[in-house]
Amino acid sequence: MKLRSGKPDAFAGKRMLEAIVCLLVFLLLPATKANAQVLPQIEQMIAGAEKYRNTDPAKALPMAVAALNEARRLQHKPSIARALRYAGVIHFMTGDLSVAERRFDSAYRLYTALGDMPGIAASLNNLGVINQERGLYEKAAGYFDKSVEIKFSLGDTTGACSGLINTGTIHSYTGNYDKALDYFSLVEAIASQNCDTARLIDAKINKSTVFIRQKETRTALSLLKEASELSRLSGDDYSLAYCYNNIGGVYQTTFQNRQAIDYFNRALAIRDDLGDVAGMATTLDNLGKIYTRVKEYDIALAHFFQALKYNQQLGDQRSTAIGLNSIGELLLEKDDYYGALEYFFKAVPIARALRLRHEAQVIYGNILVSYAALGEPDSARAYLALFNAAGDSGWYAQVSTGNTAEAGGWISEREPGHQPMLIYVLGAMVVVLAAFSAWLLYRLGRAARTRKPENNSDSQGL
Repeated sequence: MKLRSGKPDAFAGKRMLEAIVCLLVFLLLPATKANAQVLPQIEQMIAGAEKYRNTDPAKALPMAVAALNEARRLQHKPSIARALRYAGVIHFMTGDLSVAERRFDSAYRLYTALGDMPGIAASLNNLGVINQERGLYEKAAGYFDKSVEIKFSLGDTTGACSGLINTGTIHSYTGNYDKALDYFSLVEAIASQNCDTARLIDAKINKSTVFIRQKETRTALSLLKEASELSRLSGDDYSLAYCYNNIGGVYQTTFQNRQAIDYFNRALAIRDDLGDVAGMATTLDNLGKIYTRVKEYDIALAHFFQALKYNQQLGDQRSTAIGLNSIGELLLEKDDYYGALEYFFKAVPIARALRLRHEAQVIYGNILVSYAALGEPDSARAYLALFNAAGDSGWYAQVSTGNTAEAGGWISEREPGHQPMLIYVLGAMVVVLAAFSAWLLYRLGRAARTRKPENNSDSQGL
């Protein structure tokens, strides 16, 4: 998984159009002021690890840890802080979020004690990425805002752009698309002026994800082709994989299945070579959805379960929820409604807890379809209300207060209500119409399910 400026993976069928993601790869380049104090031998050790960061992070990890141990042995605080941050980045890229967070927090505390403002800003951005990855968006945005403020005050527009992309990504996650585009367009303008190719790629990929969600696929495809060419020319394989994944997503939404499979497989091959676990999970989920569509269910299920395994391994709750929903949709496709409900019921509490309105609405629609197919109008009608409520921005306030119909427990298909027959007749009519609408949404919208932007880089120093 990369730690670079929030590149959303447009079509993570499971984790929303994740790319998050230079991006999630924290293009953590050395911070000027901090580096001036770092011992040459520590810089040399980190430089050795840097050769493998993008191509083989597992190989880079022991080298990064060795640099940290040497800095500690020498008891040189600026070197320790830099090595802590760098080791945190590598831990993040290998999927160990807990250790990465401890490294970043220790670096932040040490930079604060040293009064090193570039180091403080970089560490705050890293902590924001960790919280974003865990779905703690409000907390993540707080870290990003503090980091951006410091970076602008230092004249570090490149580092500030990384934070702006991260904040835009959060708006995109939560459905505030206009705000997301404002942030990404600002970054695009600054990056173009500064000839910052990495940030320019990030901005274009993130913008394309928003346009995909708004069904403006031509605009999205144009941006992705621009970004993929920039990625290819600059040798940025992480970004190239994101572009291929999202181009596959555009073909997915326009029902060009074979083209979608081709681009997803291109992305998967690059991500496998890079050891990008989160990226592989995203693309595996996308492939699962395509194979479900063409009714190759066994292949689809294998892809879904492998993706779910990776997401649980990473502790990525958002993507786990989307993955559970993907498996439920496959079972729904096979008319295994009770089996589908089992997975939907596991997914929706996570979506609610993370305040993922888009994902929650999709899951509610799937539950509605399942109950309608089972001939249970009371439960179907209840989830129709939840589906409609999730379509309104007031849903966020309801979730915050716990004021939603399912807050006290799930509606069970085994506990039908006792209503007069007329209510059942009217309810059945509503259910038929609702089920038809939801089924259309399910059939036409499943390809556009997205995943999180996958992470965020700090262009400022390790």
